[in-house]
Amino acid sequence: NLDVDGDGKVTALGDGLMAIRKLFGAAFAGNALTSKALSNDATRSTTEIHDFIQAGMDAKVLDVDGDGSVTALGDGLMIIRKLFGAAFAGDALTSKAISNDASRTTEEIHEYIASMSTVGPVS
Repeated sequence: NLDVDGDGKVTALGDGLMAIRKLFGAAFAGNALTSKALSNDATRSTTEIHDFIQAGMDAKVLDVDGDGSVTALGDGLMIIRKLFGAAFAGDALTSKAISNDASRTTEEIHEYIASMSTVGPVS
């Protein structure tokens, strides 16, 4: 799920910000990834957060539009927009961010990101 810091919540200016930063690559290496975004209740270290997000990138879980690639200004932007809530309802979520090669519709992307935003007990 998108609870990248492990605090039991999925937030735009925490988890979403760290996810999009990671997608930008080397610009947010080391502690720059978590700076001013890490929850006080985080259960993952900065290194663990790098690894957690990288695993989502490698497995294409963060490819929210289904085009086969994970990008900051595409998938990352749609993730953080969704986490901001109603401000990005409907087509506002995907406007100028969805790939021409997307296999998911805007509605499907809303549903996909929402499914990753639910935090439940660890089984």
